[in-house]
Amino acid sequence: MEELSAKFTEQTGIRVNFTILSENEIRSKITQDVAFGGGQFDLVTLGTSDTATYLDNGWALNLDILFAAMPANERAAYDLDDIFGSVKDSMTSATKGGLAGLPFYSESTMVFYNREIFAAKGLTMPANPTWDDIYNLAVKANDPAQGICGIAFRGLPGYGQNMYIFGVLVNSFGAQYYDMNWNAKFNTPEMRNALEYYKKLIKDTGEPSPTTCGYTECLNLMASGKAAMWYDATVSAGTLANSSDSQVKGKIGYAISPVAVKKKNTGTIGGWGISITAGTKHPAEAFKFLTWCTSKEYVRLVGETKGWKLAPSGTRKSTYSIPQYQAECDFAEITRDSILAVDYAQPAVNPTPYTGNSLPNLPEYSSWGEACAQELAAYIADQRTVEQVMQNCQRILEDAAVEGGYKK
Repeated sequence: MEELSAKFTEQTGIRVNFTILSENEIRSKITQDVAFGGGQFDLVTLGTSDTATYLDNGWALNLDILFAAMPANERAAYDLDDIFGSVKDSMTSATKGGLAGLPFYSESTMVFYNREIFAAKGLTMPANPTWDDIYNLAVKANDPAQGICGIAFRGLPGYGQNMYIFGVLVNSFGAQYYDMNWNAKFNTPEMRNALEYYKKLIKDTGEPSPTTCGYTECLNLMASGKAAMWYDATVSAGTLANSSDSQVKGKIGYAISPVAVKKKNTGTIGGWGISITAGTKHPAEAFKFLTWCTSKEYVRLVGETKGWKLAPSGTRKSTYSIPQYQAECDFAEITRDSILAVDYAQPAVNPTPYTGNSLPNLPEYSSWGEACAQELAAYIADQRTVEQVMQNCQRILEDAAVEGGYKK
């Protein structure tokens, strides 16, 4: 984006300055600046779980207002309806109802598997696997003597790390975080099943030192041929297919998100969006750049200049009708199907008072999700029993419901 922004400057005369931060730095640095009205940034990149919170807290502008003021021809050309509905929902405030950001790329989750390893082991991936299928395949593919784990699965603590993936298991196994009366539900048999499966899968078939392995570490395991499978973000398909560091180009197969008690729609919606800060001194210029770098034209610009495997994925329906994209990206169809399969409004088997799949669309999630992430990592490291994790997280969620004003 930074390199291609020169095209935007040529067209508009607006110069864009970029500050590049690691994922670990970006949340804290942006929050510190925006929350205290520092005004350092006009636009910020935010994860799906953070975007709506910024609007709720008054840290970001409501984009609905800016789109309403946009000339009709420009609004039609941008085509908000071309953005996948579940993706747009993920960037909309559940409490204020406004659009808080626009997606730069979006993702669901799916299974990646190394076809070469599967062939050598005589394994076949079902088109619609269950989580039991994944465990059994991982056991058979696990080969520590060759430095190959059966599956790479996030264990690094963080609400956007292990909780992002564990949240899929929560919904898959029929569990949920709250019922419709905001009673915490972390101490249920269904949650216990999700916890025990998570630990069994990682301990029996996962990577060494799992609590140090987040998204990047698991990606590297898969890209280096050291993992037979990986369950993670659909956007990673482009990296595995295109990165100069990938040793598995042309060797990766894909499968839809596995099921258990919940029989469909078990994937999630994640990714990164861009929001305009409430403290911006250049709102008109910021909105012009935002609508340029998330437009149909930008997708084509990336595809035609950098290669279609690098084009922003998961955001716009029209991307999946581009012949060149379909021809070059063998992951296009399953990525689209994974995103379309997500039921953002109904993440669990039973009704919930929140939306958001594995990343609940709640302002408090970043806090209680982080606390539960630490408990989850302690459980994987044998520092907590399953009962202790359930009790501790139950209390964390109960306190969060009261502090958030959901429950008296």
